[in-house]
Amino acid sequence: MITSAVRGVVVTALTTTLVLLATSAQAEQRDEDNDIEKVELVGINRVATWPSLDGVVGSTWTTPLDLYTKQVKKSGKPKLRYAGDGESECDVVRTRAEAVTAQCTRVLRLKKGTLTLSDMVDYQPLRPVTAKTAIVGGTGHYRSAYGDGYITLDGHRTHIVLNVDE
Repeated sequence: MITSAVRGVVVTALTTTLVLLATSAQAEQRDEDNDIEKVELVGINRVATWPSLDGVVGSTWTTPLDLYTKQVKKSGKPKLRYAGDGESECDVVRTRAEAVTAQCTRVLRLKKGTLTLSDMVDYQPLRPVTAKTAIVGGTGHYRSAYGDGYITLDGHRTHIVLNVDE
């Protein structure tokens, strides 16, 4: 026969478990309902600094950017609108005959706040390259931002598409 004290402990444990499961399900639902803000930018390099294939592991380069958003005019022609500025700092982590692999940190200063990105990129001479990037932090409107996106480097232009979650 189960004593009332044991029965009370079992009932309390089961009730706690059910409450936690319900809370967990609600938290997952809220995550699914979160709006993900899509941020799409075009960066124009102010100073052309590129890794060389004879680069030394550990060497660093910095690229300042002017950032723009694409806006389509009524005529259908795209127009770039100034959105802020930014900077990329990359460190060579591996060199090969055909490419240089670099770990890059990018800071994007926008009107709503700052976003910080981190990615690994394989640079190849005179070829556009696309890499996955992670949002590792932010300030202002983006103070609790996380997420990911893609960065495409093509000559003096950098195309950035981010899925910002908060």
